[in-house]
Amino acid sequence: MTDRQDALQHASAADPWRLIFFGSAEFALPALKALAAGPDEVVLAVTPPPAPAGRGRQLCPSPVAAIAAELGVEALETKSVKKPEIIAAIRAARPDLLVVAAYGGFLPPELLNLCPFPPLNIHPSLLPRHRGAAPVNWSLMAGDGQVGVSIIFLEEAMDAGPILSQRAFPVIGPDSAGTWEARLAQAGAEDLLRVIADLKRGEAQPQPQDAALATVNPLLRKEDGRVAWNRPAAALAGLMNGLDPWPGAQARFAGKSLKLFGASAAKISGPAEPGRVLGLDEAGRLLIAAQDGAVAVEYFQPEGKKRMAAADFQRGYRPERLEDA
Repeated sequence: MTDRQDALQHASAADPWRLIFFGSAEFALPALKALAAGPDEVVLAVTPPPAPAGRGRQLCPSPVAAIAAELGVEALETKSVKKPEIIAAIRAARPDLLVVAAYGGFLPPELLNLCPFPPLNIHPSLLPRHRGAAPVNWSLMAGDGQVGVSIIFLEEAMDAGPILSQRAFPVIGPDSAGTWEARLAQAGAEDLLRVIADLKRGEAQPQPQDAALATVNPLLRKEDGRVAWNRPAAALAGLMNGLDPWPGAQARFAGKSLKLFGASAAKISGPAEPGRVLGLDEAGRLLIAAQDGAVAVEYFQPEGKKRMAAADFQRGYRPERLEDA
């Protein structure tokens, strides 16, 4: 423990810490709300400036800026936290700890070393697996049996800092990446409060990551959703769930794009040509043959249409075969 950490714990064991929160996307909101309702004081929320959104492309604040306004937390909206004037403003807020969740940018060394402890970060994967972008999506697409959330100390190397808390959840059923992100955001918020309490009591036990086990995700692209029906059913189900809501797993039907959502691997009585539509199962899911069985799909979205239940797609379009994207 450093002298600064020891001084902070002894000086403020019973007093609120001054927190600065860095975040942008929806994933960060449970953490910001939990901190604002907790024993410490969120003195500033750092977030990107308003950006065009929606069909009208009107400027809208980030989700974090919008919630900060509701909570009465001052928002510092900036494109870069590396600017000297931004670093000066953050320093002037006299933070005891920085907290980061779905911020979308790197903190410079001046901020990594500003407080007695390094910044805390909520990362929705079981680190060191799935460092980098879209960890929930890639966890499902990789067919991982578990997803999870980690609380780490930030350091200059991406997502490589020591782990202070980690929680795993089994992947069962066709839950989407969007559903899992919401769950992990809430779990991360709960774990974050416990970690901060541990830091205050001097009971935190950060564990180094095993770099030999690290994987790094690329950015998610629309073309990652292309379906090839000769793949194993479990891999196709992971693809369809992992790319829900964006960009969606894409096959083709009647010469047009078709998105598929809510999928599970299923067994069938005998071999079938990959891509062949085998009818509805007892749960109302449409079975499509894969390399080693079938994929049971709950929802379909034909090009230019809204998402619809499998039974409605079957009734309205009567598909016999789906093509690769």
